[in-house]
Amino acid sequence: MRQQLADLPALLSADKVERLSQGADYVVKLPLSTTTGIQIIAVKIFKRQSRVKDWYDRKKGSKAERSYRAAIYLQEHDICTPAPVAWLDRWENDRLLESYYLCLYEPAICFRDALSDIYYNQRDNEPLMNLLFAVAPAIRAMHDAGFMHGDMGNQNILLPRNLDGSWGKPLLIDLNRCTIQTQPLDDKQRAFDLSRIILPGAYLKIFKFIYCHHEDIPVSLNKWEQKFRRRFEWHTRSRKYRHPLRHWRNRHKKMTKPIYPSGQNIWLWDEKSAQPMTVLERREKNRHRDIKYVIKTAWQSLVAMRQIFKLYHRILKESYRRPISMAGRIGVALHPKTEYIMQELELLQQLGNPPVLIRFCHHETPVDWAQGIALIEQLHQQGVEIMVAFLQDRRAVLEPDNWTHFLETVISAIVDKVAHIEITHAFNRVKWGVWSAKEYAQLMQPAFAIQDKYPQIKLTGPACIDFEYHPTIAALKSLPADRKLNALSHLLYVDRRGAPEHKQGRFSTLEKCALLKALAQWSDSCDDKVIVSEVNWPVKYTGIWSPIGCPYEAPKWRREEPGETEDDYANYMLRYLAITLCSGHVEQVFWWRLSAHGYGLVDDLNNFRVRPAFSALAVFLKLIGGAKFIKKRVSESSVYMFDFESESKHITMVWQVSSAGCNHTLPKVDRILDSQGNEVENTQPSPSPLYLITDTHR
Repeated sequence: MRQQLADLPALLSADKVERLSQGADYVVKLPLSTTTGIQIIAVKIFKRQSRVKDWYDRKKGSKAERSYRAAIYLQEHDICTPAPVAWLDRWENDRLLESYYLCLYEPAICFRDALSDIYYNQRDNEPLMNLLFAVAPAIRAMHDAGFMHGDMGNQNILLPRNLDGSWGKPLLIDLNRCTIQTQPLDDKQRAFDLSRIILPGAYLKIFKFIYCHHEDIPVSLNKWEQKFRRRFEWHTRSRKYRHPLRHWRNRHKKMTKPIYPSGQNIWLWDEKSAQPMTVLERREKNRHRDIKYVIKTAWQSLVAMRQIFKLYHRILKESYRRPISMAGRIGVALHPKTEYIMQELELLQQLGNPPVLIRFCHHETPVDWAQGIALIEQLHQQGVEIMVAFLQDRRAVLEPDNWTHFLETVISAIVDKVAHIEITHAFNRVKWGVWSAKEYAQLMQPAFAIQDKYPQIKLTGPACIDFEYHPTIAALKSLPADRKLNALSHLLYVDRRGAPEHKQGRFSTLEKCALLKALAQWSDSCDDKVIVSEVNWPVKYTGIWSPIGCPYEAPKWRREEPGETEDDYANYMLRYLAITLCSGHVEQVFWWRLSAHGYGLVDDLNNFRVRPAFSALAVFLKLIGGAKFIKKRVSESSVYMFDFESESKHITMVWQVSSAGCNHTLPKVDRILDSQGNEVENTQPSPSPLYLITDTHR
């Protein structure tokens, strides 16, 4: 071994040497003979330096020597790094002519390249979270051992795999800039290293939570990290000004694929909550926003407001004033995956086979689409009404031909089997991959072209989410003048942490539905028909399966336990359905989803356990699903009473918003059922709806 090390310069010119990195200081690998056999060694070759740096290295040790000492220190403190072998320096007249650091070669991908693969290819939240859970604790352990790396870039973290494919302990490399001390690092020192980790803002925050042992991030650490990060970002952006000649020489070089896509184009799916993840923090989002679109949207809303609100006040006065047949108005969304279909079809039958909504996702595979198509064919044969929703990702915008192929493939197979087709999803949330109404209109173009081929299909949209109607106005305004949606569909989550009667400003569920109806009447781009194509409440204690807890349960959420209990979830659902449909402002409501641990009627993680909401919906549909709404009775402001009639029964649905005492006297009826269908004695209204039933045919 010693002889080989002495001959290292000659060995480096051999054919078996493979270069692993570029740059002035670069790494190669080569085989060396040892007493245990051939070992593959990584050699970092340091360039010649200035006289000043040589003087410094004479006093402090060369980069190679410092790397070796650092690696030994890390190993002594159980921090992983490729096993150090040796360092070699050749000095002459106080000038460092050659310098090498040798360690065992580790065939592992670096953190930078693993992230790049996720962003470009996998586009999935779970592998990214697995990376963060592997890397953040390793850096924390390094800092607690009194070791400051000094150049903690993503490329300097290697990630070996365990035999089962999971990530092993990260290996830290490029150690020559380190600082070692006898006590753990302070917040400022920790922040300097953390500021070199490159992640999108939302995931960087998660990374810091994990680094802090899943507790709140210290204010001081956050402050210094952000300060150092801004400084480093400026250093990176100003490189062309600091090195103008180098920039001028490289200006004509062919552009290669960036290591990471633009933050605007990073799109990551989370299967647990069935939605893409928020990737960017607010400052990053604002950096990518189209200011012209923002101004245009605000202006369009301002111009339309007077006419829309005039319609709104008229529509609001008409609430609950006309009879409404409840048949076919309540639907549920299914999950068209092989492991779900059998159980969900059985559950659907228990509900009486109401209308269903089936999603098709652009980011999924043709195999997934085929499963959805097969399920639609099966449901169609059973006479079940079907609505389909097409969900975009960022690539749908960037690769329009693929989006067109996706729509054509699925729609051509289901064209005569579905009642409505919703195109795009929640485009007013940039996490869904759309950044402007112009991009929304681009996604709609192939759908309209397909409608020319199949004029019988009914398109709906723009399927914006929450009480944000200005993007809906912008989307409708962006459509061609000769095109018209057959319904205005919307994802109307009213108050995800409270009752449907609660107001957001002056608007409760009723007022929001009336305003949505007014918007549909105002627009020339859609028919006067409103469909709520998605709504639910997150279930309490479901952690990262909850739509508000994913992909990481931050300390705040662990303390507050957001979401609703299963009983409250059931009560809110029934009240929401009654208010939206009986108001006369909404034609249909589809509940998202039949089975999902974090938000579904059934808990799919626990052997498809039926929750109270499922039983409550089954009772509601049995009693009222085929009835006719007659009127809303005048009652105390906190008490709601809705009258329904069927062929043989008169049913009054009654509840009280608050559980506080109520002296409201219920009318005498033949029997009273609770929300689960159990007969109860005469009682007072409560947040859980009651059904007062009188038989009309004896």
